[in-house]
Amino acid sequence: MSAQPSLKQLLRLPALAMVGLLMLGWTDAQATPPADGILDDTRALSPETHRQLAEELSRFRKDLKCDAWIAASSFTPAGLTVRREAQIKRREWSGTRPAVLMAYDRASNSSAMSFAPDFWEKYPSSELVEIMQDTRRILVNTKLTLDERFALATRSWIDRLRSMETVRLKQSLWVQRGEKRFALAVLIALAGGSVLAALLGFVSRRRSTRAGHRFLFPEVQVGMRFGAAYGGGVTAEIKTNAAAQ
Repeated sequence: MSAQPSLKQLLRLPALAMVGLLMLGWTDAQATPPADGILDDTRALSPETHRQLAEELSRFRKDLKCDAWIAASSFTPAGLTVRREAQIKRREWSGTRPAVLMAYDRASNSSAMSFAPDFWEKYPSSELVEIMQDTRRILVNTKLTLDERFALATRSWIDRLRSMETVRLKQSLWVQRGEKRFALAVLIALAGGSVLAALLGFVSRRRSTRAGHRFLFPEVQVGMRFGAAYGGGVTAEIKTNAAAQ
């Protein structure tokens, strides 16, 4: 004999279905990247701060040619840390593209930053770690409002990464702008030295060649005048050696 469902079980089914739909909607919303780069489930940002940070993130993305995200949630799902959730969101929203994401969990007042591997290859690891520590220090400072903390922390790592990119580009140049005159003078000096060395070598080779030449006296033949020994009118014939110079 089959058991008939009780009234409580019948009432529980719609509630479970509603919870399932809400969870499904929440998961889809989490997987969809925000159009302006900011996901604020905590409603911590004022409309004006939200607008300003969205504009700054947009300029940052264009300048550094990377993705930049802010994700603030009311709680972190069980079994996940804020750091792990930041990594998951960055990969879901940016894939393998260069990206940086700042995550904040309001329930635990904790934060984390996730950098794509491209950042760790381009910039010193010590400076990236310092950015993470400074951002965490700002976001946990309860003396400021959450709106102020978000604005201050975001602008802090944006400015630091901009400066690091400027230094990287400057160091990648073969000749720095301020060293062009010095480099030009060095090139001119090297070119002049090369020409002078070539001339000295040419002169030295000519002298060495001349020093190796042999010079011989000519062969002199004097015929005797018959009948007048020791007489005047002696003629001489000079023949030069064919091999001599």
